[in-house]
Amino acid sequence: MTTPPPRIPAPAPIERACRCAWDEASCAKLDTEEHTALAALGRWLDEPDLPYAILHGPRSSRRAVVAAHLVRASQESPARTAQLAPIGTDLRLERDLVALLTSRLRADYVGGPPRLLRTRISEEHLRVGPTEGEPSLLLAITDVEEAEPLVAWPALFSAVGPRVKVLATVEGDDAAARAWIQRLGFDPARTRIHPLPARPWPAPGDPAELLATAGAASAKLLGLLSVAYGRLREDEITAALGAPIDGALAGIEPLVAAFEGTYAFRSNAARREVEERLDRGARDASIRRLLSLPPDGYPCAYARAHLEQAAAPLQAFAALVTEEHLARWMARPEGCLGFVADLERVRRRAVEPLPMGHEATALAVRAALVEASMNSYADREDHEAPVGVEPMIRETPIADERDQARALTALGAAMTAGPARAEVLAWAADAARRTPAAEFRGDGLLSLAEIVGGETGYAFAREALATYRTTEKAEDRAHQLLFVAKWLPPEEGIAVVREALAVLRDSGGDPGDLDLFADRYPRAVAEALWPEAEALPGPARARALAALARGPGDPERVRAAFAAVEQHVNPYDLLMQRTLAELVPFLDAPEARRAAALAPQFGERAAELLESLIPRLRALGDPAEDLLETLPEAARVRALARSLPFAAEPARLLARIDEAIQQAEPRERGWMLFDVCPWFAATGHSDALLAEVALLSDGGRLTALGILARHDPAHAPEFTRQALPLALRFGADEPSRLLDLVPLARHFPPEGAAAALGILLDAVADEYRGAALAGDGVTLVKLAPLIAALAGDDGLAGAAREVVQVAAWFP
Repeated sequence: MTTPPPRIPAPAPIERACRCAWDEASCAKLDTEEHTALAALGRWLDEPDLPYAILHGPRSSRRAVVAAHLVRASQESPARTAQLAPIGTDLRLERDLVALLTSRLRADYVGGPPRLLRTRISEEHLRVGPTEGEPSLLLAITDVEEAEPLVAWPALFSAVGPRVKVLATVEGDDAAARAWIQRLGFDPARTRIHPLPARPWPAPGDPAELLATAGAASAKLLGLLSVAYGRLREDEITAALGAPIDGALAGIEPLVAAFEGTYAFRSNAARREVEERLDRGARDASIRRLLSLPPDGYPCAYARAHLEQAAAPLQAFAALVTEEHLARWMARPEGCLGFVADLERVRRRAVEPLPMGHEATALAVRAALVEASMNSYADREDHEAPVGVEPMIRETPIADERDQARALTALGAAMTAGPARAEVLAWAADAARRTPAAEFRGDGLLSLAEIVGGETGYAFAREALATYRTTEKAEDRAHQLLFVAKWLPPEEGIAVVREALAVLRDSGGDPGDLDLFADRYPRAVAEALWPEAEALPGPARARALAALARGPGDPERVRAAFAAVEQHVNPYDLLMQRTLAELVPFLDAPEARRAAALAPQFGERAAELLESLIPRLRALGDPAEDLLETLPEAARVRALARSLPFAAEPARLLARIDEAIQQAEPRERGWMLFDVCPWFAATGHSDALLAEVALLSDGGRLTALGILARHDPAHAPEFTRQALPLALRFGADEPSRLLDLVPLARHFPPEGAAAALGILLDAVADEYRGAALAGDGVTLVKLAPLIAALAGDDGLAGAAREVVQVAAWFP
């Protein structure tokens, strides 16, 4: 039995806080100065080139009151929709702001993963704005300083649509207001700034005087309310005070607003006045009382905020990434919206320490995998959808044993030999053996065979072989047997290949498919199978001989294989084209020239063959100028660059390549640079490209530096250090750019490595768990080099342990 998600993901505590703030602010009467400010803001609404405004003033100024009156006046006009987002004593956290803004801007919201909320608010409703025919939008956010440093503002307001107005009220003078422009992501040239003067506290409402004359119980209550991050229920106050609330309220009623059984300060200004007058001991005692309340109440919602405020050690945050904490959140109206917000903040805090320890790495990975599991949670048939998560198919469990095995194998492969690595690989083997599909189960075991090698590797390969033999379809089974042979001892591998070829013959399959798997057969296997290949018919014989000839590199066998391929060239046979191309690096001059003569038969693909033949001919002493002239310019430049390792006079060849690049169209020049970078770098000529690389865009320069670093070991540290800041600049918007540099993570400076891991784990957490472990995008498999660089074997082992534990938590 399932329940639909709420249509508006603003849980009851958030709506209650908003209604209370609206009642307090919108019902107050304005004085003369406030009327003046209201009129100025009314004129701002009619200025199309100024989407932003900041209303600022000293603490005692009633900025939120003026903003509420502006919203109320705008709501009375059919031309405008106006919404108030009152950041205050009971609404100061990013998760609450996101929920509130979503409810204000998307009344038609029907669900979706929690981390999409910010994107949808920003892109769909603030950046695009109302469509023509709809009322314009005014969003008034009051007392933004109350939410610092717990809200990432610019992600929401860095751009708004043409029919959107955003007003923020802040405490402080003109300089403070201008500082807030950048923090909010406003455009300074399009922001109106308006001041409000100070006003006296209403009698008897001066917080300092009331605190000074309050009795012990009242002072204790004011202390609790001043440090609380949310409205306190009466039962929570009674428990924290150890006495009923009635006596504590006596004499301080002007400061405290009661609303639907909850209590908070009537204004932010009053709260801040009281909080600043608390000594350290009173403040800490108030927080301890709040956090000692039942864990499913106030501590569940606000423990993380207090830990951040106190700069608590990282170990204290680990309690927020547990099954118990999730269970408490799921019993609250906020549901997983609050839990996922805790995960995000914990993960980002975990990657801050430098150098990063293995405990921090494990906690960050745990938070990412738990969030990815939450994204998959709605698929579960036996659970209700978490709040804010759209119900999906829910027909199967998460069940990602294959991906667990791949992630664990990658983490173990990055470790040095020892007991810890053996334990991680044992976990990988267990996950592989539990993988339901035989093909994937065998693949997981073969991955382990490749990593561990030796007799243990042979044992994994034999286990995979037994798995593959259960495959029902004969041709698929034969291909799997051809694949597994390379990891078996030679005599066993030979027998398995012969068995596979017999299966293919009997089932009507193509025995030439041997060429898809033979590239890594040991020499003994390749030589033993040569007679088998010679006995095959037609094109299958050519493909199999070519595959077996490549391994040993025997010139006589290469010539025999080429002769067989030559007999069966077919312009429509892509497999034969590939077979010939793969044989090119082994051909002698006569065969290479004969292969060039075959190229025109391949039509549009002829250039690809010639591009690979030219470096081979030049290596054999044939300049192949006639073939170069037949190529398009870009292919010619690539062929010349690939010839660099064999150049007798590299300087002349470099000059020729440079001249061609200079003469290319500007938009083609960058692609040509990318094409030649690997060959320049591999031959020690990276410096010849640096001047051209420097002229590229940030993205182009990043791509080129990454290629150079991967192919030029001597200069890899330098190129990586230049590339990493560029990749970090693209950040979360394009995490794939950072991911491309991860194989070079050993060259990252510590602070850059930690920043990269934070961004990339955010991307991991945004996936479903299977994809987060070993999908096509940013995955734990691909982050193994970065984890190794930051935290070594202990970090890799800790990450692997989290894979296992989170899988047990979310089966």
